[in-house]
Amino acid sequence: MEKVVDHPDSNVKDLTLPQGVPRSNSVDRALTVAQLSHFDCGGIALSVCLSHKIGDGSSAHCFLRDWAALTRSSNTIRPSPYFVEDSILSSPIGPLVSPIMGSDMDKCVQKRFIFSSKKLSALKSSIGMQNVTSSEAVSALLYKCAAFSAITNNSGSFKQSHLIQLSDLREMISPQLPPNPIGNIFSIFSSPIYHKKEELKLSKLVADIKKSKNNLSTRKNVEENELAIEMLDANRTGESIFHKRKCDVYSSSSLCKFPLIQDLDFGFGKPIRASMAKGPFNKAMFLMRTNDGGIEALVNLNEEEMSVFEHDEHLLQFAAPVNYEQQ
Repeated sequence: MEKVVDHPDSNVKDLTLPQGVPRSNSVDRALTVAQLSHFDCGGIALSVCLSHKIGDGSSAHCFLRDWAALTRSSNTIRPSPYFVEDSILSSPIGPLVSPIMGSDMDKCVQKRFIFSSKKLSALKSSIGMQNVTSSEAVSALLYKCAAFSAITNNSGSFKQSHLIQLSDLREMISPQLPPNPIGNIFSIFSSPIYHKKEELKLSKLVADIKKSKNNLSTRKNVEENELAIEMLDANRTGESIFHKRKCDVYSSSSLCKFPLIQDLDFGFGKPIRASMAKGPFNKAMFLMRTNDGGIEALVNLNEEEMSVFEHDEHLLQFAAPVNYEQQ
């Protein structure tokens, strides 16, 4: 079991999910799929896939948290799920082209990097700004190093790029939503498009992230949902999402506010690890909390860029790659 949990090749997680299920775009696929895998050593793994037709990452966490609570005790009382549906974010007229957001994992690999709580403090101190969050600091560093790896693989020529981040809108919507809101209630906020490598300094990147995040909190997120606008445009034009931005697009999504390890006790005790399946996008980064208050980053890049990224000295100053030999 330890070999499955700690192996640096994240593809081993595919052992615990039926082939093709996690990223299937079939119109007739199940809305939720769960699989319990038993290992000869006595260990178990629970894998769950929730379709975006139902909801987002927060919805999936809500579902798993309540499922675990009910499994531990049938007398547990949880608030009933509130399905937001069209009451908040209107659905488009007519069917959507499937898939609007197809998988982009050709020759792409995923690797894990651990930022200990001590290294996180050092990273935030190095930026030289007040009130930098761990997610802001890690996202900025990962993006900077990924963008520089693309430059190296482009014979030293700068490639225009920018960073988009996903944001849960539940606490921003007024009037306040009932408990357990289920749906795709999120949007994105974007950094500017960077035109030269001198702009890729951590202090500037973090300042741009903060500015964009602040703009998100002050605009009408239902009518001005940036992600929804992108999705509908992709449906109308048949082009891929973010195609009109004419640059490399990196994405960062933080799951740090979800206490997955603490919440997902199904009666067997707390899990030794919670993670995500590989994919579905290249140039994507997912952040999760570790047991000791650090951050685990799952980074998707193509093979050539990853070979440069994982040896970046600035990255390794704060992040430890997960190497099988170290386990």
